[in-house]
Amino acid sequence: MHDLRWKFRAYGLNGSRQTTWIISAVAGFFGVLGLILLVPAHSQAAECLRFPSDGERLFDISRNGNLVGSQRYSFSRHEGRFLVRSDIEIQLNRGSSVLYRYRHNAEESWQAGRLQTYVSDTDDDGARYLVRAERVDGIFEGRVNGQSFTVSGFVVPASFWHRDTPASQVLWDGRDGMIKVVRGLDRGPELIEVRGETVEARRFELSGQIQRILWYDAHCALVRMSFLARDGSEFVAELR
Repeated sequence: MHDLRWKFRAYGLNGSRQTTWIISAVAGFFGVLGLILLVPAHSQAAECLRFPSDGERLFDISRNGNLVGSQRYSFSRHEGRFLVRSDIEIQLNRGSSVLYRYRHNAEESWQAGRLQTYVSDTDDDGARYLVRAERVDGIFEGRVNGQSFTVSGFVVPASFWHRDTPASQVLWDGRDGMIKVVRGLDRGPELIEVRGETVEARRFELSGQIQRILWYDAHCALVRMSFLARDGSEFVAELR
């Protein structure tokens, strides 16, 4: 994948700020509330990390038990910033025909616990989304396919690796630049198989405008995720 950061610099987000103060205030309030609500859920976990250690985490994506793609997170630190790169590839085939193809490449930059910049390029079966955003004066603003948007600077993106995801009552969708209202339900610890070993992970169910089932290990790292497709089939991403 080409480095997306140069696109962010070249794109130029110096236009007018169409600040939607109501959305920003509500999203900011719920974002902070989410951080508070998260503490009891992980209070007994050893070394619950807000930001993962440097390295890669690769997930196999299956549909109805058949391998259909992969998702890779790359975590690193550079000059005081925490950098996240996400790459998703999904392809559904029937014989020699391609029924559906999805590709998503994104880069996140964090500093002082806040998302600072976000750049993504998504191809959802031919529908293209280009997102460029940055945090300016406490507000997160940017463009998706040339259209401006403004949200709270306290947003947690819907990339699911962040430990505060299930505690947030709003998530920012980096695919289309929209705020999504969600509700996270803590289902408690559950024994699952990860990399051939049985481990205890905490299960959360997200409902609302984004629906996912998420499992995080004792270090609050994502180890499994599942969701339903439009046709009712189940997609599962499991840590390789």
